[in-house]
Amino acid sequence: MAVPVVNIQIEQGTDFSATYSVTAATGLPLNLTNHSITAKMSKHAGVDAGFIGFGVTFGNVPTAGKITISLTNSQTGIITGGRYNYDVLVTNDVTSSVTKVIHGQSQVNGTIA
Repeated sequence: MAVPVVNIQIEQGTDFSATYSVTAATGLPLNLTNHSITAKMSKHAGVDAGFIGFGVTFGNVPTAGKITISLTNSQTGIITGGRYNYDVLVTNDVTSSVTKVIHGQSQVNGTIA
């Protein structure tokens, strides 16, 4: 299954959130029951040190396949402007299998304070 590429823009010093509708191979919403979600961005793909973790939620209905990633204005305020890579990963808590469901580039735009 091809992983969707979704590029995002984050304004430095502001609250950020993005919501994605994730589907299973069947075309139905991905059931996120018994799953954990992580989302991170880094200047360079494959670099463990120096990543920035997003807050992640899947809403009130885990069977709807909706994932929201977010950063607070305090978090975006300390991120250096520039281009980053980001991934959203879903882990099946029963089988421990990990699936990348979204990836792309994040452009962090500097803010004049």
